Amino acid sequence: MLKVLFNGALKTPGKLVALCLVAYLATISFVVSGLLMLLAARWVYKAMMKKAKEIETAEAEAQAARIETEKLAAAARAADAAKARTAAVAHATAAANDPAAQPAPMKQYAKSAVVVPFKTGTQ
Repeated sequence: MLKVLFNGALKTPGKLVALCLVAYLATISFVVSGLLMLLAARWVYKAMMKKAKEIETAEAEAQAARIETEKLAAAARAADAAKARTAAVAHATAAANDPAAQPAPMKQYAKSAVVVPFKTGTQ
């Protein structure tokens, strides 16, 4: 097939112009497709970089929110502990100042030094 196209190309100017036009269009289509591929690659690269920045921003915001909630929780725990301490001190102070409160009784221990074994029915 190529022999038929190129056989009389130099003798016939119409055939030569047709072959040049085909080569020109083929070259242009390769160049255009190459440029389109480069543009598409650039667009994909930009989109990926934009998405990466959005992800980094979202992670930074999540980290800041987590730190803030931890600070609030720590402050709440500290406030609860302070309230518990003041309540315990107030209760102890009220119990110490109460004249009707009886002191705790002393433990009564056995007066014998002999230890009696349990009776289990076996020897």
